[in-house]
Amino acid sequence: MGILRSRLARRIATASLLAASAAGVALDGTAVAAPHLAHRTTTHLQRSPSPRPPAGPRLTALAVPAQHIAPSVSWPRPEWVSPTVTGTSIGYVAQSSPTVATYDGRTIVTVGAENGDVYVADAATGKELPGWPQQMAAPPGASVAIESSPAVAWLDGPDAPPSIVVGSGSTWVPDSVGEVEAFRLDGARRWVFRVGAAPHTAIGVISSPAIGDITGSGRPDVVFGSWNHDIYALDSAGKVLPGFPYDNADTIWSSPALYHLPGHKGEDIFLGSDASGRVFTDAAGRQRCVGGFVGDYRYVDHTVRRAWFHCENQSIWSSPAIGVIGSSTRPVVVVGTSFYYQPFPSDTDKVFAFYADSGAPVPGWPVSTRGPALGSPAIGVVNSSGQPAVVETSWVCDASDRVSCLASGHSAVGAWSGSGRPLWSQTLIGPTDLASPVLVPLRGASTDDVLVGSPNGLYPLDGATGAYLYGTNGTNQFAAVNPGCRVFNSVAVADVPGTGPAGGWHAFEACGGPRAFADPGEIVDYRLPVQPSTQAAWPMFRGGPEHDGVAFTSMPGPKASVPGSSPVVTPAPGG
Repeated sequence: MGILRSRLARRIATASLLAASAAGVALDGTAVAAPHLAHRTTTHLQRSPSPRPPAGPRLTALAVPAQHIAPSVSWPRPEWVSPTVTGTSIGYVAQSSPTVATYDGRTIVTVGAENGDVYVADAATGKELPGWPQQMAAPPGASVAIESSPAVAWLDGPDAPPSIVVGSGSTWVPDSVGEVEAFRLDGARRWVFRVGAAPHTAIGVISSPAIGDITGSGRPDVVFGSWNHDIYALDSAGKVLPGFPYDNADTIWSSPALYHLPGHKGEDIFLGSDASGRVFTDAAGRQRCVGGFVGDYRYVDHTVRRAWFHCENQSIWSSPAIGVIGSSTRPVVVVGTSFYYQPFPSDTDKVFAFYADSGAPVPGWPVSTRGPALGSPAIGVVNSSGQPAVVETSWVCDASDRVSCLASGHSAVGAWSGSGRPLWSQTLIGPTDLASPVLVPLRGASTDDVLVGSPNGLYPLDGATGAYLYGTNGTNQFAAVNPGCRVFNSVAVADVPGTGPAGGWHAFEACGGPRAFADPGEIVDYRLPVQPSTQAAWPMFRGGPEHDGVAFTSMPGPKASVPGSSPVVTPAPGG
């Protein structure tokens, strides 16, 4: 126990430094800029080239699982723990979220690391699949680093093995290249697509690729945004679709959501972005947008057209989710904001909701949060009302600047009804949270609970009330799941085929933090304490393995399973 406490003490001692860097404060305490607007120079990412980091190690599941510290915590011990860094290598995991998918009777889990390695492991054992890990390509003298989350994409059709598609770009690793790559399931590289740079702006793709059919051809497309201001759409061979890239006039951190609206041929692209003066016209006349856009981009006759958009006075780095909320049957786009502009303007502490078909604001929205909401909102039924709600994380800030958010030492997660009525709010230990919630039944009920990370650890919460579950709490830093292993992404849950402890519903956590803190990253597998009998509403970042951002279980009609996930199997008594 003494060794574990020492490790935890080291983690917590550096957590504030990590949060400071996340909030735009360098390790020496000086302020740094984000790779943002074209007219702002991001010197902290434009250093001289550094040597390419060595390849990371193969994952080896540890025989001795990690332990919880606080005696009150009754969450199950891990089934396996795979380190993503050993020795002098730098396979640290910060913002890349684990993605799970099932193919040919086996569930896989994949995540990216800051050494540019992509890991793909058997979810039942933690052992890597043959041919993995694979490092993303980089020109001589350049670094490659992954903060986006890998998508699992059926680029060759539903009956062929899936591919792994992931982007490169990082605020933590200097001089990292901007690109998106696709790998086959055996680790073979399919294609590499590199993006350029806009003047005075860092190079990178932190936007997680989404897979869908924007052309209406029935074939999968790969859609993502870039810091070079462009929205890209590629075909399954990695070739740019005619009419792309679309110049969005400013940097893009947000990951796209893809959804097929009735009456249109292909899926629309819903995305947030920065805005530093782009001209637009509305009912008030000709204006310039300074802050951020959220909009609907439609592909028609080889041309990208903006069907609707809204200008907010804060940048939109949050990734939108699409689903039905409340009693309405109309799909809604839900999105948070960022912390870029300071003092924080009025739209900073908000979560917005717009009808997907028109862009009209949903009555009762936006709702207020306790600080910037950078995560991807989750949509699902969390209480006995039977109506889908919205769950989102936010920072906790005492003033209108990010320094106050860091000083608070806390973050928050909240839930709202479809009409914008607050259902509950819970405070988490750990400031400036970048994690996004997932929704899954944790106690055998038909409604969803919440699994969410923070810089202090992982927390299970009651979906109906926000109360801490399984002996965790918000007053003891040790009363978390895997306390001190920083979570700045989403966990993932999946129904793993098989019998015994390796089968059934499991949660997969990727934690640790950036390489600057020299704290080994981990991929940790926990079997859920009570096996769900219904499909998780929002089981991973962006809702599903193809990262299209759609809450399928909220849509009217038969309840769909998340594409690429296992079918729901009701366990036998005691299973």
